[in-house]
Amino acid sequence: MFLKTEKLKMPRLNFPVCWQAVLYRNYGMVADEKLAQVLGTDTATVRAEAAKLGLGKITYDPEWLNSGYITIIRNNWFLLDCEQLAQLLGWTEEKLDYVIQEEDFLYVKLGNVKPFCEKVKYSPLSAREEEQTAAAAKILNSCGEEEARTFRFFDFENHLENSDVCSGSRIIHGYLTPCGDTFSADSKNYLSDKLLRAYRDVGVNGLWFHALLTDLSPFPFKDLGKRYVPRRKNLQELVDRCARFGIRVYLYFNEPRCMRTEDFEGLEEIRGRTEGAFSALCMGTERVRKYLYDAVFGLFSEVKGIGGVMTITMSENLTHCHSLQGGACPRCKGKTGYELSAQVNNIIAKALRDSQSDAELIANLWGWSDFMGWTEEDALKGIDLLDKDISVLCVSEYDLSIEKGGIKSKIIDYSLSNPGPSGISRRLLEHAREKGHKTYAKIQVNNSWECSAVPYFPVFDLVWQHLENLHGIGIENYWLSWTLGGWPSVTLDMVRAFGEGKTLGEWYEKTFGENAGEVHAAVLFLCRGFQNYPFSLSALYFSPKTLGCANLWSLEPEEKQSDMVCFSYDDYEKWIPPYPYEVYVSQMEKLLSEMEKGLTVLEKIREKDPEIFKIWLYACAGYLHFSADHDQTRFSFLKRKQPYDKEQIGEILSHAAGGTKKLISLQRLDCKIGYEASNHYFYTTRSLKEKLLNLHELARGLREEGDAQQQR
Repeated sequence: MFLKTEKLKMPRLNFPVCWQAVLYRNYGMVADEKLAQVLGTDTATVRAEAAKLGLGKITYDPEWLNSGYITIIRNNWFLLDCEQLAQLLGWTEEKLDYVIQEEDFLYVKLGNVKPFCEKVKYSPLSAREEEQTAAAAKILNSCGEEEARTFRFFDFENHLENSDVCSGSRIIHGYLTPCGDTFSADSKNYLSDKLLRAYRDVGVNGLWFHALLTDLSPFPFKDLGKRYVPRRKNLQELVDRCARFGIRVYLYFNEPRCMRTEDFEGLEEIRGRTEGAFSALCMGTERVRKYLYDAVFGLFSEVKGIGGVMTITMSENLTHCHSLQGGACPRCKGKTGYELSAQVNNIIAKALRDSQSDAELIANLWGWSDFMGWTEEDALKGIDLLDKDISVLCVSEYDLSIEKGGIKSKIIDYSLSNPGPSGISRRLLEHAREKGHKTYAKIQVNNSWECSAVPYFPVFDLVWQHLENLHGIGIENYWLSWTLGGWPSVTLDMVRAFGEGKTLGEWYEKTFGENAGEVHAAVLFLCRGFQNYPFSLSALYFSPKTLGCANLWSLEPEEKQSDMVCFSYDDYEKWIPPYPYEVYVSQMEKLLSEMEKGLTVLEKIREKDPEIFKIWLYACAGYLHFSADHDQTRFSFLKRKQPYDKEQIGEILSHAAGGTKKLISLQRLDCKIGYEASNHYFYTTRSLKEKLLNLHELARGLREEGDAQQQR
């Protein structure tokens, strides 16, 4: 496996013994027989021990292995070694390796290292451990044994009226669509006809999918067999199914993908730049250029009706030799990043044309930016080198200047709280249009990494403002989400209404009827609050608001670094820049204060209409995530002060427990809370209950420490 293993300080266990943590976090998510195999016991023992923890009524749901395996991997990252983790999932270690490497930067999210774990095996509990287990179970089930009904996403009826009036492309990622080996499975497993119909009815006319050419076409440089044959068949069926609903399929290409350096033995003449254990397929060689052309040509010649391709040619992945900062291979040293990026796009475009496909190529300029070493002039030159039939897409708000709490900064990546477009995106899109290219804006309308655990965050007026701003520069085509934000929501219906020429007031009236005024008033409070979010790339990816209440805490120094949209620890200095601690906390308090006003309005009318209830529900869940961020930032700061203020920390622990209990109750009402396509469930009822146990243990430790000090 490519995973690097290191000894890291393990998180504090909240259970008497380690195997109980494995049992608690996985019971019902994998078969009893599999858990027994991993723990070295029998199924009767597994069930008996689960019952002691209040899990006796839980039944096995196989959907976890289809749509929740990333949650299982994350829950066991610090508990099981790779062999036991693969065994738990029923996979080979090679499959585990593939998923962690290819599923939308999962390895990065998990910290770029696999913690070393001892083998976990069952052993009977001692009398003392039995007592501790009974006490833990009482706390774990203080909110009841009931758990949220996971994966019941599509128990809904869509009452939105279909319309074909609006112009332009509106492309989104499927809510359940996998982000790795997408076409290995029947698309009905993640994209039902009911969901396709719902997309159509909110105006979506395109869906995009992660795609690897090595999965979809013959690969001449390593024997991968004919794995592409069944995947092409599944892709064709997907294209045909979507077409019945007026929806086109777009493939996301980040090509040509690198190989492990060891696999270039005998192929040194095509080996490009090396990064770590991987080397690029060098675009400076005819063999690689021919492979890229042939792979695309063959795919689009055989699979009919694909809507298009979206490329990212500057990425965190190593593709061409200039795709990352820091130099290139000797063969490509004389080339520029924009020349190689344009070359990749032009080869793909030619293959599409020659295949007689009417598929569109959309060049996403993500990474054609200063954070990847590009100047604006480089990006303009890159556009000039693109074939004229290539469409150009920009992240609308990239490089947008913002000021929060007196601190000036700029947007990197994308934002829901700060409507674009930025100056540079506007200039690049205008330049592309002048050169004859069709243009797109990449925006987030349902949610963003600022608030990713809800299907949509109801800040409609901010989205409308963004649409109006883009309309002012002639943009009619939208890439409406990254992997997050794919729910067929009322917000997407609002985007459709904008395309039909409706006003915002008309949309509120149509959607909420006699309650429109109160809903709008509440949403304005939510918008004003959200605009206080202390936006930065650090906060976006490393702050506690992603897992929210599910982050486990420790009064001891944790000595680990927070990971991208995953675990957050006590290194608050990693997520608050460029804001000083006091400013970050103050901005979060302003955000929460304004949101409370909006929630107060929604509370009074939430029972009047199911859609208003959803708005209240998702706004409340978002509030709890931001509140958890505020709590953990303060907790991490205060615990460093020695001696720390036990009263303040005790208050934070109590407040966090209240928020966790509230989030448990909300997820029971709607199982979409906590789910996102590329991360699966950030948390479950079970992990939130474990946080309650964690907080109880911390509070008990505070009390015991205080008692000991008094005795001294």
